[in-house]
Amino acid sequence: MADANKGAWEKFLETRSQWAEQQPSLGAQLQAMVREGARDIRGTLHETYFGKQEHTPEMGAPGSPTPQMVTEDLGKAHLSYQEMIGAYATQGREAQERQNDLER
Repeated sequence: MADANKGAWEKFLETRSQWAEQQPSLGAQLQAMVREGARDIRGTLHETYFGKQEHTPEMGAPGSPTPQMVTEDLGKAHLSYQEMIGAYATQGREAQERQNDLER
């Protein structure tokens, strides 16, 4: 019986570790929450003092990362640029071959 429980426990731990690998990094999540909070406070102060909303900050400036930077921070950037281009090229060839087969 101890072996059956141990097997289930090991399976649970294995499933949990796979789930944890798929989750974004906690540090990146916290950075995003801090940026959002700072943006809200800054926007409120700007609207209070100047009577209009603050302009949108330039992407890539401190406190305003680009979408690519955020994706990399979250640990979800699975493909490099070259791998992505290669995947698109493969999809294009496969689609062309299917089209040729349909025309025959």
